[in-house]
Parts: sequence; structure tokens; C-alpha cells
Amino acid sequence: MRFTSASARSLLGAAWLLAAAARAQVATQPATQPAAAAAEPPAAAPFQRRAPVLDFRDFSFDLGLEGSYDRRRVEYERVGWARPGYRQTNRAHGFEETLGLQTSGALFDEAISRFDAAGRWGLSQEWFSESLPGRDRSESPHGDVLEYDLSFTLLPRGTVSAAAYATRSDSRVPRAFLPGLDRALERYGADVLVSHRTFPMRFSYEHVRDELTSRTRALRDEEQRGHDAFRYEGTWQASERHALRLEYEYEDRGERYAGGTTRFDTMRNYVVLNHNLRFGDEGRSALETLGRFQDESGDLARDVAELATLLRLQHTDALATNYRAQFLRESFHELTTRTWRGEAGLTHQLGQTLTSSLQLYGLRQNADANADFAEWGGAAGAAFSRQNRCGRFSANLSYNHAATDTRAGTRRGIVIGESLTLRDPLLSFLTHTDVDVASLVVTDAERTRTYLALRDYVVVRLGRYTALRRVASGRIADRQTVLVSYTYRVAADYDISRDRLDFRVQQDFESRDRQGAGLGGLTPYYAASLQDEDIDASRFLRFAARHVNRHRVGATWRRQRWSTGLEYEYNDETIDPYQALHANGDLVLWHSARQQLDGKTTLSRFWFDGTRDLAARNATLLDLGLAYRCLLTRDFEASASALYRYEDDSLYGITRGVDLTAALEWKLGYFSLRFEAEYDVLDLPRSGDDAFAVWLKLRREIPVIGRERS
Repeated sequence: MRFTSASARSLLGAAWLLAAAARAQVATQPATQPAAAAAEPPAAAPFQRRAPVLDFRDFSFDLGLEGSYDRRRVEYERVGWARPGYRQTNRAHGFEETLGLQTSGALFDEAISRFDAAGRWGLSQEWFSESLPGRDRSESPHGDVLEYDLSFTLLPRGTVSAAAYATRSDSRVPRAFLPGLDRALERYGADVLVSHRTFPMRFSYEHVRDELTSRTRALRDEEQRGHDAFRYEGTWQASERHALRLEYEYEDRGERYAGGTTRFDTMRNYVVLNHNLRFGDEGRSALETLGRFQDESGDLARDVAELATLLRLQHTDALATNYRAQFLRESFHELTTRTWRGEAGLTHQLGQTLTSSLQLYGLRQNADANADFAEWGGAAGAAFSRQNRCGRFSANLSYNHAATDTRAGTRRGIVIGESLTLRDPLLSFLTHTDVDVASLVVTDAERTRTYLALRDYVVVRLGRYTALRRVASGRIADRQTVLVSYTYRVAADYDISRDRLDFRVQQDFESRDRQGAGLGGLTPYYAASLQDEDIDASRFLRFAARHVNRHRVGATWRRQRWSTGLEYEYNDETIDPYQALHANGDLVLWHSARQQLDGKTTLSRFWFDGTRDLAARNATLLDLGLAYRCLLTRDFEASASALYRYEDDSLYGITRGVDLTAALEWKLGYFSLRFEAEYDVLDLPRSGDDAFAVWLKLRREIPVIGRERS
């Protein structure tokens, strides 16, 4: 218990009031009352300590010491006189001495305000050296370091509550087969929340600045991204089945990518109005109307205006139908399209065994100064799943038909945000032919990062088709999905119809022990994709139809501590036909209460038949991985991981990658120690990149108030 001068004065005042009340009570007692009763003192009110203005739940300091060493080497082989050999080596040393503070508590009262605060400040000493052909250089940018994480909440349980936060942190971003990047993230903002029963609202503002840098400085790994955003969200909940939601967002986004001078700056206003009405038995039918408007300015600006309505009717427990109408206007990169679309469909559920669906649609798209087209089609599907004596049998069948009629020849068509997955060692082809390569814009799935040609991906032209292939040293990961926008030439009017059939069937055999626990089992499967295109050749003789005849057959064997699989893939398509054999395995090599060692491997062999535009080739892709974790004591933990990749492509050459990491973490009382090491190698055809880095972090905590060591 803490006493202050104000507390002492309050205590004396309470004692004087109690004495005066006792004297007054004795003076007003009747004469006939017994003397013993008159002498009995009144019950004293319980003493309540006045709450302090600033109440700390915990308060502690810490002293820290960090050291790091980083070496990176890049080499290029000599290719004739035009490209001489090149070798660059960068080294970096760093030390930091820091003082940290952590606290949390309440201001006046926990019902009024709460706060959490953590910060670290210190001095840093850094030394950088760089060795280049013909010259060396070095620098020592000594300075200071500051990290903080602050949050404040006002009236957390009130009808109107507010929160503010500010964060600045330094961390490490790992990259597979490449050295990690240092990350400096600065973020602050505020939120105001109105907790109203029928009209809750939220106002928020956020500032973010995210910087990625390489400790080797001159190897052009730097990247800067950030945004300032204001958001409003409000929902009018007229009843349990009727709601109207409004969203507004203003965002000012900037990006400087990959250490170069290329910048992408965009300002955006975005409004969404969503009306939802549920009706019918238990509210299972619904009418939803969506209106949204986006206005962007700056680099790669994209404007959107959409109005759509969806009606879903639940006729019975098993049968539901849906109806949709949409108008969409998009402008991107000086291109504009207008699309009108309508569709209708039904879904039928037969018990827990069979789900069937049918969907029909039609659309028309007009483009300013570009090709127009109309399309209609439909999709039908069925999914079957049933338990049997051996386990569970499942099958999926879907059929899609699309017919497109393109008009306005000698002009260009537009594609905005086509989804494409880049998978080694395959080429990923764009849907349309005669693509204008200069118009390609590639972003990640969230449109928050723009990728650059040659740096992150390369463009491969095969006749009239265009494909993308990721660069191993770039920012696009294997099997990552990206969005591609582009224009393509339409040389004459043409009609095209496409039919596609997808089918998959599998049986999960399950084995159990005597207690009925699952032990895993064998899962054989077969999958097929068939596509046929029909072109009106009388008006468009140069267009080559794209046919697909893909089959996959394989099996997976699962047990409690391991699994393995084998698959044969036959892909006979028009552009780049191939056959492949895939094998994979996962194994828990060692497992106990304190340690575990896991292993993983995948092996693929591709045989590409070649076409008129692409030579026949073979490719082998091998991935190996190990992960180890050991808990020596409650406060002593060690971990390590290893990744190895080998890719041998007869057309593109041999690529090797090694990624080794190790960490040791030890806590002794108020001391904590963490040691990390990383070694990366990426050996590309005619070039190589390897790096080695270590980090050491030592902390000593000094508790002052409240918190006890667990």
C-alpha cells in the first residue's frame, strides 16, 4: 500500500468527521435510553484508499548487447568480350548497446484508460567494406538505434472508445537460398469505435513505412514501401435480417522497388455500399446488393465502378437457386472496359453424399478504342463422397463451356488482373495470344508489390504465345500466384468456343488400431483435365486452338510418423506438352518429449516433347529439407534447419541452392541469450551468390514493479 500527503490529509479529515458524528449522536439520544446503549459508538465506515492517477501493473528495464557479422559474395562468369567476369564481396560488422523499458497499467482507472509501452534505445557501431574489380571501399556509419511499441486505449468499455498506437521495430526477413534482409517497420495510427446497437461505426487512420535493406548495401536489395490510409466503416443494423454497410477508404501509397530508381506512387479513394436482406424460413434466403467505386491517380492507377445484385432462394433443405446481375467498369493503364453480366444457377444437396450444381451466364464487354466481345457459357458440377468398409470414396466432376464472339478487328483486347501461378521448371502461359510485351504489369495477389521484368521474371515468346518464368534470385517464390495485366492484338474478327472437363476420383483406405485410433492408410487417385477449342477459321486463319489432355494418376501412403507419394503426369497440350514423374516424402526421423527431427523431400522429372517454337528438353527438380528442434531444459532450446534444391534443365542450365540456419536460445533467471547463424548459396548458370551471417543477442532484465518471473 502506498501513502501520499493527500492520503494522510484524507485520513485525518475522515477521523474528524467520525468523531463529530459520534458526538452528535450522543447529544440527540433520549433520556430514557439505557446508559450502556448511549455509550455504544457507531459503526465506522470502511476505509477506501484513493486510487493513484497513474497505476503501473508492471515496470522493468533491460540491458542489451547485440553483435552481427555478414559476408556476401556475388560472381559472374565471363561470356566472351561483351561480358567480362565479375566478382564482388561485401562484409558488414555491427554492434549495438541498448537500454530497454517495458511497462503497462492504467491512467486514473482501468475503466477509463489503459496503456502498454515498450521501448529500446542505444548506440550502434557499424563497419562496411566492399571489394570490386579494380577498387575497394569502406565506411563506418556509427549512430544510434531506437525501437518502441506504444498503445493507449481510452474508455475501453464505453459506447465511444478510442485507441492509439505507435510502433517502430527492426527485424530480419529470411529468404530461401538468399541472404536475409534487414527490415525497419514504422507504423502508427488511431481508431475510434462507436458501439451503438443499431449503428456501430469505426474511424481509423494508419501510417506505415516499411524498408528492406541488405547489410551488403550496394547489391541493390533495398526496397521502400509505405502508405497513409484513412478508413470509415458503418453498419445500419435495422433488424436481425436487414443491414446496410458503408465503407470508405483513402490511401496514399508509395513504393521504391529493388534498390533502383523505379517508383510507383498511387492515391486511391474507395467506397463500398453493401445492402443485405435475409428472408424466408429461418432467413436462409437473401438479397444482396453491392455498389463500389474506386478512383485512383498516379502510377499504374486503376479505376473501378461496379453495381451488382445477388438473389439467393432456399426453396427446400436440399434445393437452392441463385440469380445475379452485374455492371463493371474498369480503367487501368489508360485502358477502359465496360462489362454487363447476368447469370443464374441452382445447387442441390442429396443427403451428405452428393452435391450437384448448374450455373449459366452471359456477358458483353465493350472497350474504348479496343476490341469488344460477347460471351456466354455455363458450368455443371457434381461432388460425391461416401463412407465405405475400407474408408471413404470421393469423386468430383465439372464441365465448363464458353463461347466468345470478338468484334472490331485490328484493335486490341484488354486483360486486367489475370491470375497466373509460376511453378518451377514450367513456363506459365498467358491466356491470350499476340500479347504486347511492353504492356505487361505483374503484381502480387494483393496488388501491394509490383514485380519487374528481368529482376523478378523473364518473358518467353513462343510463336504467338507468351509465357512468364520466375527468376530464382528475384522476389517471386516458387508456386506463387501473381496478377498480370496486359493488352493483346486482335488481327480480325473471330469466334471461339471452349469446352473443358475436369474429373477426380480417390479412395481413402483407413487402418485403425485395436482402440479405434486412426493409423493412416493408402489413398490412390486419378485426375484428368480435357479441353477442346474450336475456332472459326474462315475469318481467323492464323489463330491456333489450344487443346489440353492432362492426366494424373498416383497414390499417397500415410502413417502416423511418415507419408510418401508417387504420381505420374501426362500433359499433352498444344503449347508445351510434357510427361512427368513426381515423388515426395515426409518423415519424423526422431521424436521424444524434448526433441524432434523431421525430414522432407520432393523429386520431379519432366520430359518436354518440344514444339515448333520450343526445343525438346528434360528437367529434374529435387528439394530436400531437414528441421531439428531440441528442448534441453525448460529454459534452453536449440533449433536448426537445412534446405537443398537442385534443378537441372537441359535448356536453362543447372541451379543449386543451399539454405542452412541454426539458433540457440537460453534463459537463466533474468538473463536471455540468443545466437543465430545463416548460410545461403544460390548457384545459377554462369553466376553465383553465397552469404554467411551470424547474430548474437544478450539481454538482462531488471524488474522494478509488479511482474514476477514465471
